[in-house]
Amino acid sequence: MLGSRKRQLLYSAIDNYIKLASPITSLLVQKTELHDLSTATIRNELNALEAMGYLKQLHTSSGRVPTTKGYRFYVNETLKSTSFDNVDLAKIGSDMFARTSSLSEIVDSISKTVSSTTHYPTIFYFDGFDNLIVKSVKVVFLLTSQLLILIETNAGAISHTVMASEKITQQDCENASNVFTSIFAGKSMKFMTGEVQEFSNNVKETMSKYDEVFKLVLHAVDMYYNRTKSKVSSHGIVKLLDSKGLESAKNILTVLDDTSNIENIVDKKDDSEISVKIGKENANEKLSDCAVIQAPLVIDGKRIATVGVIGPERIDYANIASVLKFVSDQIKNNTRR
Repeated sequence: MLGSRKRQLLYSAIDNYIKLASPITSLLVQKTELHDLSTATIRNELNALEAMGYLKQLHTSSGRVPTTKGYRFYVNETLKSTSFDNVDLAKIGSDMFARTSSLSEIVDSISKTVSSTTHYPTIFYFDGFDNLIVKSVKVVFLLTSQLLILIETNAGAISHTVMASEKITQQDCENASNVFTSIFAGKSMKFMTGEVQEFSNNVKETMSKYDEVFKLVLHAVDMYYNRTKSKVSSHGIVKLLDSKGLESAKNILTVLDDTSNIENIVDKKDDSEISVKIGKENANEKLSDCAVIQAPLVIDGKRIATVGVIGPERIDYANIASVLKFVSDQIKNNTRR
């Protein structure tokens, strides 16, 4: 257990290191925080914190820098506060959704908003796609044997175009739209895309007339999900290069270049408002000197996705948490009913 003086010293030292990028020294701590303590006393405390694994020296006689354990202490202390006000949230703007009903455009807007505000790469993962609530299903007959599948959900509209056989008519599409909406409105995406065997006999009988059209709807949903389930916004890559150096940044960009890695980066089991993985807490070894800060996006009490920011361990945790909390709250407050 850390005593109150060690806690204050460690928190202040790491806070200064994040802001100034200067190694922690007894003189710097005395000048910026603990004016009433001698440099000798502070030096002793820093030695003790180093022995406890919270700080480390990069070189003999050099100043100290935080370890992953030290950053974890700092983050835990920072996130105890429920009000993050160290960032100008006005920069985010009031129209994050860009007045669109398209779920894809909303996802893009969220990713770009977070990335442009934090200046670091942003990841987005649809880990709760099955929790989306269907409001309506429309099958729109197009020319050249194509159908537009349009599914309105409580988070926005899903749309995808599929090829259909020539025997499907416009009337079939209109009838199917009415039937599908009557059956699935108010139900989860998981229910709609589940096994047909799970439907009641009455539903099965009704659906049997539109089996081919329904298969196309399910195909459209599957194609849409695979296209949008993982996204990376690269607006913050320049800052990442500045803060990590070329080789380290290249490792991160290699991970982000393959969106299939996003599933392993996201902490899907943590439903807290803000969660943080630091250094070797990350499963991917190429992120062993990085921080991943993330927040769940919740609609109608159900988690539908996760948005996160990737940066160096020396990242401004409070500011990033402010942005993510703001976005998370905006999602809750802008639920489409």
